[in-house]
Amino acid sequence: MNGSALPVLVGYDGSDEADTAVRWAARYAQRSSLPLTVVHCWIWPLFTHNLGPVRGVEGSGLRHAAETALEEGRQIAVEAAPGLAVETRLVTGYPAAVMTTLSRNASMVVSGSRGLGGFLGQLVGSVSLHLAAGAHCPVAVIRQTAAEGASVVAAVDGSGESLGALVLACRIASQQGAVLEVVHVGQDLPASLLRRRTQQVPQQDESILRRAVDLAHATEPELTIKEVPLASRSVPGSLLKLTGDAFCLVMGAKGVGGLGTRLGSTVHAVLHHSNGNVVIWRSTAAPATDAPGDEGEAQQ
Repeated sequence: MNGSALPVLVGYDGSDEADTAVRWAARYAQRSSLPLTVVHCWIWPLFTHNLGPVRGVEGSGLRHAAETALEEGRQIAVEAAPGLAVETRLVTGYPAAVMTTLSRNASMVVSGSRGLGGFLGQLVGSVSLHLAAGAHCPVAVIRQTAAEGASVVAAVDGSGESLGALVLACRIASQQGAVLEVVHVGQDLPASLLRRRTQQVPQQDESILRRAVDLAHATEPELTIKEVPLASRSVPGSLLKLTGDAFCLVMGAKGVGGLGTRLGSTVHAVLHHSNGNVVIWRSTAAPATDAPGDEGEAQQ
């Protein structure tokens, strides 16, 4: 493993969703020959100095609880990927802000998805949405443990963002030993418009898919690639049908930087309603040194 390789970063808060995210991140990091950093964010030091322990009560106190949660996250990662280099960080601050800052020095940041049950249970958590919109590296929002041999799906639309996502998807598929499905959702136009644009629209859609597949072959020549041309009036609806059985769906984020960051409407809809794992490609910024302060030493 390259000692200078940026780690995969995953947040852990003790929830079932975070457990699934840590397992996915650990296996992804191991197959990618990357180290893993498990992060637990706590906010109590911002409000009180009484972090424990309670006098006469062994194993009590807010600090002990945070350290216990972090160790639990580390153990989950080690169990999922024996032999993987796992570091832990206990960082004071709000999770969305902390993980966004730490993403400057990560190859990928992984987050679990939390919901409220029923229909609202399909909605992505605010931390995951914040990361997808503002992180400095690709973001994986994990909802399930993918089946062995599941394919990687790349959604392309001809934009620079989708081509960046395609290159990332090629790398993920190669590392996971998976088939890459390159998907383009063309326009399923009403009959009145089709009569006017019968040749133009299909040719344009075919060209987008063809260029994407050529790029995928050039990026990873040994990869098994499947073309998936679709036509629909709802691009998010078509992509959502593909997420459940995939290792992950990879898409490119669109928008502007800083606090004004916006996700493209398709990405936003897929993140909210996907049953499967979604990876959002974001351009990688240069590593930064301004990281949040750790509570204690990082652990190996």
